Amino acid sequence: MAYEILERAKGDFVMKLPSGAELEITLSPFATSRALFQAILDESKLLKLDPKADVDVNLLKDLFCTFLSSKKIEACIWECMKRATYNGLKITEDTFEPEAARDDYFSVCFETTKANILPFTKSLYAQYGHILAILKNSLV
Repeated sequence: MAYEILERAKGDFVMKLPSGAELEITLSPFATSRALFQAILDESKLLKLDPKADVDVNLLKDLFCTFLSSKKIEACIWECMKRATYNGLKITEDTFEPEAARDDYFSVCFETTKANILPFTKSLYAQYGHILAILKNSLV
């Protein structure tokens, strides 16, 4: 999903959603963001991922259904959303009561998740490559 990023400063992300609503996300404290990241990892263990298989519609369906139905992930996202605003107002469960705002709910969840877990994943690929190299060398 592409959103118009309006600005980014000091851990804050401000963007315009497709509906025209403005979302501002302030990075959550380390423990809160880490809890979200760990919940996603924990729920991901249930997925049957085959590194040799192509990414197909069924994999995407499984990813979305797993993550969107997880009460654990949802609770962590709500903790992170406590530091976000939607059209200048602090996000609460009442934020998405109006029918017009419900269309933005998953976008807000996705962007809040992305803002809070991406800092943990930036070096994962490099670390993964390093670990694979060590394992490969130990088998030789």
